[in-house]
Amino acid sequence: MARMVNDTSSNGSAAPGTFASAAAASALAEWEVFGRQTYDLAGRTVRVGHCENEEGGYYARVGTYWKDGTNGQGLDGRNRDDPWSAAFISWVMRSAGAGDRFRYSTQHSVYISKGIRNFDRERGAASYWTVRLATAQPKVGDLVCWAREGGIDYDHQNGGDYKGHADLVVEVMADKVMVVGGNAGHSVTNRPLRLDGSGLLLPTEQAGETLFALMQCRL
Repeated sequence: MARMVNDTSSNGSAAPGTFASAAAASALAEWEVFGRQTYDLAGRTVRVGHCENEEGGYYARVGTYWKDGTNGQGLDGRNRDDPWSAAFISWVMRSAGAGDRFRYSTQHSVYISKGIRNFDRERGAASYWTVRLATAQPKVGDLVCWAREGGIDYDHQNGGDYKGHADLVVEVMADKVMVVGGNAGHSVTNRPLRLDGSGLLLPTEQAGETLFALMQCRL
């Protein structure tokens, strides 16, 4: 089993005042702003939220994720050919206080692959380790990692350059976790993922995405 270093309770919830609780609170606040878009366990939309390119502050909010999360200039929710999901996660990390201990990027694969290297080399200062799904129970503040192209898994990372996605774990229950991500269905979306009887994430495929790893929060 991978070492558990998160400051969490036995049920997987983050202790008040920790980085993990701050990250979850930031992600959930943005979900509220975008109208609480929600998927079910099959990946179907059960509640529709506001769209990335909508007036009323929504496309501008995406611009904030780009600018403050990754120093991206001149992009907002109207630039629909530019995926903003990694900018959203980067913004959440910054807003929660990760400082210089997270590998901010416009591409999920960059920090996912770095997390694998961190785990393999057991770097003491690593803020996140990327581990296999079968080795660690998810906790609040962790990131679930998806591949959006074939041939990518934990052992095949293409040098950290591939289409991917990540969501932040915001709640852990007995049989599922809730995760929040940006640019999921063109909004900020909350969705459940199944756990097995041991509390481990089950391999999952949804809408062309394959769940293959977990990034453990060590901040």
